[in-house]
Amino acid sequence: MKRVPAAILGGGPSLPEDLKRLPPGCVLISVNDHAFHHCEPHILVFQDHLAAAPAVANVLEEFDGTVVCPWSKISDVKLPPDWWDANQSSCLATWFALWMGFSPVILCGMDCYQGEEKYCHPVKRDYSHPIFHTAVEYHQDLWRGAFENCPHPERITAMSGPLIEVFGAYQNG
Repeated sequence: MKRVPAAILGGGPSLPEDLKRLPPGCVLISVNDHAFHHCEPHILVFQDHLAAAPAVANVLEEFDGTVVCPWSKISDVKLPPDWWDANQSSCLATWFALWMGFSPVILCGMDCYQGEEKYCHPVKRDYSHPIFHTAVEYHQDLWRGAFENCPHPERITAMSGPLIEVFGAYQNG
């Protein structure tokens, strides 16, 4: 049986280049609103309360794809009690893609907040968050939890960035 690939689209500055390397027919899963600046995702995954995430709320107003989030009034998918998120929407998106049977699951735009630029799209110049100052090893250790908490974690691969050290690099073909 041929599996359908899915890309988890984070908000890191590598996202535009990563998108160019995706295989044909890849299902695009946006983490929060980030990918909507560069493509038309099929699935939106988020966990932020919409009052604190106006960009996600704006995307939801016109998005007609599948929405995945912990709130049953918004989500199109009922998550089972054992879903994994490591307190990050990107981890929930990865778990969801594996749970749905996509393969491979390709992490894109996951720069782990390293480097000068933090996002693949403009943000307020004065916006800062403690996660911006967290060592890359913290992020890598957090993602290693996928090996214990996700179905078929061997299907996860990274297009670029620090998570290649955790999951290996995506090989097209």
